[in-house]
Amino acid sequence: MPISNYQTPGVYISQNTTPYPSSVSQNALNVAFFGYTTTVPTNSYQNTFLVSGTGNNTFTLTQSGTISNFVLTSNVTGSTYTASGSGTTVYSGGNYAPPVTSSGVTTFTVSGINANTWVTASYNYSTVSSGVLYTFNDFQSVQTLFGPAFSYINGTPTVTSPCTLAAYLAFSNGAQLVSLMNIASVSGSEADFMSAIQSTQTIEGIDVIVPLKWDTGYNTANPTTSNLFAPLSYYLTAQANNGIYQRAFIGLGATISQSLINTCSQIATTLNNQRVSLVAPNSVYYNPGVNSTTGTVTGNVVIDGFYLAAATAGVFVGQGNVATPITNKFVSGFAGIPNQISTLDSTTLQSYGTTVARQDKYGNIKIRHGLTTNIQNWQTQEISINAIGDQLAKNLYNDLNNSGIIGSPQTVTTYQTLHSIVNSTLTTARNTGLIQAFTNPVFQQSPSLPTAVNVTFQYAPTLPLNYINVTFSVNSSTGEIQF
Repeated sequence: MPISNYQTPGVYISQNTTPYPSSVSQNALNVAFFGYTTTVPTNSYQNTFLVSGTGNNTFTLTQSGTISNFVLTSNVTGSTYTASGSGTTVYSGGNYAPPVTSSGVTTFTVSGINANTWVTASYNYSTVSSGVLYTFNDFQSVQTLFGPAFSYINGTPTVTSPCTLAAYLAFSNGAQLVSLMNIASVSGSEADFMSAIQSTQTIEGIDVIVPLKWDTGYNTANPTTSNLFAPLSYYLTAQANNGIYQRAFIGLGATISQSLINTCSQIATTLNNQRVSLVAPNSVYYNPGVNSTTGTVTGNVVIDGFYLAAATAGVFVGQGNVATPITNKFVSGFAGIPNQISTLDSTTLQSYGTTVARQDKYGNIKIRHGLTTNIQNWQTQEISINAIGDQLAKNLYNDLNNSGIIGSPQTVTTYQTLHSIVNSTLTTARNTGLIQAFTNPVFQQSPSLPTAVNVTFQYAPTLPLNYINVTFSVNSSTGEIQF
């Protein structure tokens, strides 16, 4: 008798192409993607119940939400019961009322079935609920709930789960924590996207927002209405004023009605926000791989530029330290850039505050300069410099809030403790490279509110190295090259 599952001794290596971060850093930034799809991902499930008597028996399904293809069978005879009523009225004769969902719980009722009979309910259910934000630290869980990114419609690969594709690109570029929402919408309008983003206002832990949508209000030469990008910009400013520091990466649609330079300059000029980064170009090549239905390779397809924004957001949150710029960093996951603009046009886009990704001669896609849409000066235009202030504010809030010092009596010991906490936080920030230096914090009881203590200090952020200027010449007398 042969050995079961025998293998010849040797080294066996397999490569898993699914990104799966093994652990999540305590300071990992969470990037939230908002997408719209008309294709609701479903899965199948079975529940078995014991009927106690011929009267009404109400059972709760393990899964809830949108239930379809519901079939109830007898485990004794194998026969299938038929539905009756609208879900509220049940008739005798071994029937059941269709499942009804209320307050997130799905139930169905049977009657006329003999006591002590086991029945099995088989059904399909929607794996995610629209309008609900889900958080993941691995891609496999994303695909299980949100379904595959692509479906083959008439043989053509089409993105039917934008959130799945965005999550894949984010994880592939270094993200450790991703939140996803299929927005509740009939048409997937810009206003509905904005409503979905605003619904997360009280949810803690969202650091970066990426709407998987192009704001069509900028499809005109003189945009007068923006139902997504401009409201998102105002929203981020309001959140920051409330002590919630978030930023956004926004992208373009594959089809825009005017030149890329005109479009990007309009958006950047309109928003002028150091918390918003506009990513270009407006389309990228993506290879969805093998057609799961036919088994053939489909080749590259063109997808919208907001997926490039999703990947760029993954690069940003994947740096480990926000002081590390995304300038000159590679963006993975794409097969190329169609109809790439010239380097001169790329530079022009950047001068307006656009974060441009460009494909080099080796096929690699690299971010030329990580910028915000506020190009007022070198401090506001650099993503990393802005993010340092946000991270430092979060660190101070967390350390002070978790110390329990709020609610303690104001004594000499209290001030000593406060001084120690603030100094420890700033020293850690300096040692980790978040900042380079800081002045000694000054502590003063507020003259207008004696129960408050004002703490003031200044810090020097870790600046990015963007330019190296080298000048050299030939010494005609000696032939030596002088640097």
